[in-house]
Amino acid sequence: MNETLATAVSDHGALALALAIAGTAAGLVRAYVAHRTRLHEEREASTRTAARATWLIRLAEADHDVVRIVERDRDGHREVELGSRDAARRDDIQEAA
Repeated sequence: MNETLATAVSDHGALALALAIAGTAAGLVRAYVAHRTRLHEEREASTRTAARATWLIRLAEADHDVVRIVERDRDGHREVELGSRDAARRDDIQEAA
């Protein structure tokens, strides 16, 4: 009878060990996928930021009196209005005259 009990306990022990190994492997896979997803999101955000900066530089170099930028993303909503220095000087000259 002790042999039957020992066999049953060892079978349950093997099952518990197999479940522990499977759980650990699943946890490692989940952590790896989460890490890769986070890296991909950061790379994508960095690319968007670089593209945004490039276009802002082009807008600043262009001959516009006022540029209004409205931006919505996961960080929130932003509105920026940029005026050129020449437009500000022209307004000051017109007010002085």
